[in-house]
Amino acid sequence: MRVGLATPVQHADALGHRDDIVAPFQVDGRAVRGRVARLGSAIDDILSAHGYPFPVAALTGEAALLALLIGSAMKFDGRLIIQTRARGSARSPVDFVVADYTAGKGLRAYAKFDADARAALESDKGRQLSATELLGDALFVMTIDQGADMQRHQGVTMLEEGSLARSAEAYFAQSEQLPTRIRLAVGREMSAGGDERWRAGGAMIQRLAEDKARPSDQADYDHARALFDTLSDVELIDRDVSAGRLLYRLYHEDGVRIFDRQDVARYCTCDHARLVRILASFPGDDIAHMTKDGAIVMTCEYCKRDWRFDPAEVEAARARAISVGSDRPQSL
Repeated sequence: MRVGLATPVQHADALGHRDDIVAPFQVDGRAVRGRVARLGSAIDDILSAHGYPFPVAALTGEAALLALLIGSAMKFDGRLIIQTRARGSARSPVDFVVADYTAGKGLRAYAKFDADARAALESDKGRQLSATELLGDALFVMTIDQGADMQRHQGVTMLEEGSLARSAEAYFAQSEQLPTRIRLAVGREMSAGGDERWRAGGAMIQRLAEDKARPSDQADYDHARALFDTLSDVELIDRDVSAGRLLYRLYHEDGVRIFDRQDVARYCTCDHARLVRILASFPGDDIAHMTKDGAIVMTCEYCKRDWRFDPAEVEAARARAISVGSDRPQSL
């Protein structure tokens, strides 16, 4: 965890009424640590760009929260990617959902869903469908990407109990032997002007690993988990309940220390130069097919921004790539 000086929670507003933050905490006197996140404009920017039906947007928001809670604890610069992957040939309303958190930069997420299932999904507007209802028989995949010169580390488990949170808990229990509890909530609020905006909130706790200086007490974790499980979705996203107040309500009898918060923003890796290099990796016939009215237009699946390119610019980049022997497709 990236931590600074710890601040004991002695009042309701240890973190203030801030959105778009994530902060680590530790329960005093117990071998339990955790993280709490609250998202306002950042998650609204991510979800509103797509116009998803409510159940798809809620699932995508949960994936983003999960990537943030886990990824912000990384002790190195890199990306934490959460995604689902279908098993078998059976179709499901949502083909996949993917979210990633880049350390020190921000968060992004999107989902691909079956347009033919849109009417059925919209009929469930306002109802939180389970991940299994949306994704069907799927795998839960968590990937740590430390950069181009480092090998990716990937963990895979079955989608558990229809929930991304339960799937992450199962991964930590099986792969890391680290008991973990996670709560995620996504919803909409009505603004003073009558517009609806997305909000999200989440929290996780883990039992600290045992070492020579600190025994790991299962009773400590069971105690903290019992209190943690009293959290409601409303509390997690309620603008009037600060993250500090939330932790104080849970653990005021034990005491809880909050460490330095990190601010969170929507962040997308798409940029003009990178996309030109990707286009340049395609054969000339494909480039010609992509060209319409004298331009190539690419839309980023994450942020939905349209990028326009001059075919001559792409061809020049392709010629440079061939000259150095790097004429191969690049990853989006």
